[in-house]
Amino acid sequence: MSTLCMCRSGGWAPLFLTLVHASTRHRTQDGVVIREVTQVADMVMGALGVPFEIANKYEVKQLPAGVKAASDFNQQNTWLPSKEEIKALPEVYFVSEESSACDRLCMTWIGCLNLRALKLHFYQNNAKSPLLVDRPCKVGGGCCCPLELTLTNNGQMVGMVVEDFDNYCGQCCAQTCACTYTQKVMLGNSRQSLVHKYSLVNSYCCFGRVNNCCGGTCCKPNFFIDVVSPEGKFINAVQMTYGAGGAEDCCRMGAAMNNYVMSFPQGSNHWERLMLLTGVLSMEYAYHSRKGDENN
Repeated sequence: MSTLCMCRSGGWAPLFLTLVHASTRHRTQDGVVIREVTQVADMVMGALGVPFEIANKYEVKQLPAGVKAASDFNQQNTWLPSKEEIKALPEVYFVSEESSACDRLCMTWIGCLNLRALKLHFYQNNAKSPLLVDRPCKVGGGCCCPLELTLTNNGQMVGMVVEDFDNYCGQCCAQTCACTYTQKVMLGNSRQSLVHKYSLVNSYCCFGRVNNCCGGTCCKPNFFIDVVSPEGKFINAVQMTYGAGGAEDCCRMGAAMNNYVMSFPQGSNHWERLMLLTGVLSMEYAYHSRKGDENN
């Protein structure tokens, strides 16, 4: 009765409607397109070697009907979306980073900007949603401090994305010798109850499922991040794409501003899809964003 009264009085109604809206949209769509918002100041300062970084912003759009993310370089009819095509798509979320300007300045200066502490706020229709990503500053599993992100919904944990270092020696070898980095996507309302649902595998070179050398650039437009089961079985790939080409895409490439096309795995539910979206953002920050030492 108390719950019903609160909903009627408006206490929980906005939250309830937001969750129903988000859940429905995720169930009725096949995937999303993630585009980092172009920030000219970052491009200019980066080109000049100035230790400066604006907080990132991302547009999360609905993947067009009938379009699937590519999974290899030889796939026919691979979609390479232009800025105009992405802008025209229905918005699912707008994601905005909250972080300390001082932290960004200092960590750019020392070359580890990609490890900064931050929060990611999710917006729908210009209104803040109850979804929040929290990312503490971690130096990485090689230093026994694996990278991690936690997604909460109205303060309640939904799940975590954690750098996979269960096998310390194996992962050190994979990162050092094969340039391959793996993160686990897990669901649960506490650390003790987390269940491993997927892994994201980021292979920079030719040692992975595909040869990603020079991928996501004007030379080779796509770079593939594998989505695999906890047992290591390939499910699909997240397509990081250079885009349709042109001067702006070239400048964005130089500033490490990326586009991602992600098809959701068959049978995945709303929360698993949100955690996969969080996992792609984790990969973006850790491995595909500026570190600050590019001009050294």
